[in-house]
Amino acid sequence: MSPIEKPGDEIVHRTLIIGAGGVGGAVTHKCAQHNDVLGDICLASRTQAKCERIVAEVRAKHNLRVESGKLYTAKLDASDSEQVAKLIADTRSTIVINVGSVHCNLAIMEACLATGAHYIDTGLYERENELNRPPPWYQAHEWRYRDRFAERGVTGIIGCGFDPGAVNAFCAYIYKHHIDSIDSIDIMDVNAGDHGRYFATNFDPVTNLREIMEDVVYWEDGAWQKIPPHSKHQRYDFPVVGEQQVFSMGHDEIHSLALNIPARRIEFWMGFGDRYLKCFEVLREIGMLSHEAVEVEASATGGDASATVTVRPIDVLKAVLPDPASLAPGYSGKTCIGCRIKGTQRGEPKEVFIYNICDHAACYTEVGSQAISYTTAVPAVTAAILIAEGAWDAGKLVNVEELDPDPFMRRMPTIGLDWAIRETPEASG
Repeated sequence: MSPIEKPGDEIVHRTLIIGAGGVGGAVTHKCAQHNDVLGDICLASRTQAKCERIVAEVRAKHNLRVESGKLYTAKLDASDSEQVAKLIADTRSTIVINVGSVHCNLAIMEACLATGAHYIDTGLYERENELNRPPPWYQAHEWRYRDRFAERGVTGIIGCGFDPGAVNAFCAYIYKHHIDSIDSIDIMDVNAGDHGRYFATNFDPVTNLREIMEDVVYWEDGAWQKIPPHSKHQRYDFPVVGEQQVFSMGHDEIHSLALNIPARRIEFWMGFGDRYLKCFEVLREIGMLSHEAVEVEASATGGDASATVTVRPIDVLKAVLPDPASLAPGYSGKTCIGCRIKGTQRGEPKEVFIYNICDHAACYTEVGSQAISYTTAVPAVTAAILIAEGAWDAGKLVNVEELDPDPFMRRMPTIGLDWAIRETPEASG
């Protein structure tokens, strides 16, 4: 039986959130603030105690809009599609927001197809130990599900965090309203905040550090280009956070935008401080970023000296680095993420920068998270609301830029993230 109930003509929605990390916490708070639309909410994770802590924080901050609404937890192995499907059926969820491990994406998609629940995720599926996949990245896995989602009439919105996600909507919005012939798109992500730790990653270290050490892939002149990591950089004067150095990097959104938004060049850039890069280089050189398993004497872990254990260095590093969710209480400063887009409008040269500014401390006050988690969570919840309201209920599997950007651009500020457009003086003059 489909989890969607229809009393009269009205669809009653219920929401299942998978993942109880930093983003999962922020998503839960935001869904709770909009449970008048998203209905009963279940938060599920392999570690149910994490879910219980998040639910307690939501209640402590009085973030349930409808206080009588149901907010509860479940234990779940999201890599088991049958277990996910059973939980969807048991909770009668109509919308699944996947903010758990990206390794589980396909299992959750299978469960949504089996039950008819709509699907949202924020990052690209990854196989264990997979580096330098051939472009376009979505082609290897997610896009193979298109026919099945369309045949089932199930909506799947993939890559709907901020980048990828909101920036895809930004590009579609500018192409629809501001620049009719695009030459270049530079997606720029700068975290000008300070968490007070010597070295830490703002989301899962394995995913974060893999992005930084992979070859850089970008789109130019109708073909995929590849360059070594950290080999290309520039300085840009961002709104609010000022001039920052950014490095060209491979990133999810380029791999769908290149096929859906006509532009001569599309490239992703991320800001890094000198200390971060030095730490990264040392870790890489000594082998701590390796995904290849090594044998370690068990005596080094307090076990039998004659035995060995097998570990991946990257997993050891993840274990000793700060939990990204733990960074939130002391985080200060702001992030700036946006798209610098150049081209022409009605034959005249034009350049715009469309962006969001997010404050770490304000995010912590509202939902107990830092801005990186918050900016990933809000677009996903915005998409869930737009599915529930019908504007983005596409009945097929899509990337964000394939949908009408206008409802998203109107709705996202009401969920928690504003946006603005800066036109360069040269272009406007």
